[in-house]
Amino acid sequence: MLYQCGFSTIFNHYSNYKMKAYFLVLLCIFSVLTGYSQTGELDRFDCTYSKEVIIPFNYSATQSVVKPQLNQVVFYSYRDQFTYWYKIVAKSNATLKFKVAALNDSDSYAVYSYQYDPADFCQKLYQQKIKPLAPPFYVGYGSEHLQPQERVITIQKDHVYYISVLNTSLNNCGHRFNLSYGTDTLKVKAFHSPCKKDIETIPVVQKELKPPVTKDSVIVPKPEVITPPQIVSTPKDSVKIVVPVQEPKKVSNTVQYIVKDKKKSVAINATIMLVEVDTKERVTLDNTGVGTWQTVLEKDKTYKVKCTAFGYTDLDMYTDISKGNTVELWMEPLKVGDNFIMKSIYFHPNTYALRRESADELQRLLQYLINNPSVTIEIQGHTNGDNRIYKNKAYENLGEEWNFKGSSKDLSFKRSEAIKTYLVNNGINADRLVPTGFGGHKPIIQNPETMEEGQRNIRVEVVILKN
Repeated sequence: MLYQCGFSTIFNHYSNYKMKAYFLVLLCIFSVLTGYSQTGELDRFDCTYSKEVIIPFNYSATQSVVKPQLNQVVFYSYRDQFTYWYKIVAKSNATLKFKVAALNDSDSYAVYSYQYDPADFCQKLYQQKIKPLAPPFYVGYGSEHLQPQERVITIQKDHVYYISVLNTSLNNCGHRFNLSYGTDTLKVKAFHSPCKKDIETIPVVQKELKPPVTKDSVIVPKPEVITPPQIVSTPKDSVKIVVPVQEPKKVSNTVQYIVKDKKKSVAINATIMLVEVDTKERVTLDNTGVGTWQTVLEKDKTYKVKCTAFGYTDLDMYTDISKGNTVELWMEPLKVGDNFIMKSIYFHPNTYALRRESADELQRLLQYLINNPSVTIEIQGHTNGDNRIYKNKAYENLGEEWNFKGSSKDLSFKRSEAIKTYLVNNGINADRLVPTGFGGHKPIIQNPETMEEGQRNIRVEVVILKN
């Protein structure tokens, strides 16, 4: 955490005037560290609470090659207020390159790297008995380097390493972390919770809403345009027909997929993933209209189709060109009692202020309710644990949604109410929306051990009450 950074190093790096402010930051952090048990957000101090990265990126204990998403967005939790930790788990010897950059010019960070010692690692850091692998460096405001410098760290198989990105300013907005292994680079964009520069929320009212989809909404793709042979003039003004040389073609057909509501028999917006069964390769499809997709498939090959649509049960099936040039995918609407998780709704930590990244997901929910005017839903808010929430002083000049104080259950209810308010402001009858809050009483993962597991518990679920 921040206390292990070395006061003398920082004092030598910054001017005396700046360091007065940083020293006050450090004093504030010490007081918070000693009062963690009162925040309700932390059960115990643990400097190894981190984002885990396994090297190589495609490592799996079952030897199946699954490469993770290399572009990621994460949000600081309360326990990351002062240091964000990256845990590097080495499954092979490697030389890694990494960069850390501040999101804004006014942000400032100090960066440290350590080899993990399983015997009282955090306590030894506190007592400064563990030395960094390399001298710390600084990024952002006050740094001697305007551009982030690439650093190198050598790791050994079966060892664990930590890289800490340490705040040296109270109002940091976040940082970027790039970690390169071979030809692959993990790119993480980490947003810090008390940042005042990133508090934009989504518009209260969305514009240009689409009307309910009808049978007439299906767009028929334009016929394929065949380019005729080119006519080229020769030097003697004679006419020569140039016929393009064509390679032998595989037997294939153009196949169109149409996704339809099984109950209403109308095309609906959906997402399709098509994979060739033998090679596991994904096939590219062109979206040609509402619920219509087109691609070219080879004969004698089998393809697996996975179709997802908002408010419908996922559909998995197999297909090939022997079944014709048009394949209809019938989606089963969710019935009363079914629920689905809103995967991309985000709130600023410890508030019920919606992040602007939630706009697309809310728009999909709004459009679903417009297309299905008889549906009534319950909006469920869930948190990670049942702890008491305190106001963040960085938000004290903002609205009431930014300055929540109370139980996690009350916060989850406020968040579900915020979604209801958004939907009502955009034309949905309030009687169709029932907000509820469960706090941490219904976790997906009972005892989360990583940040990713904890984030899965923080969610919004929608339950169909009437269809």
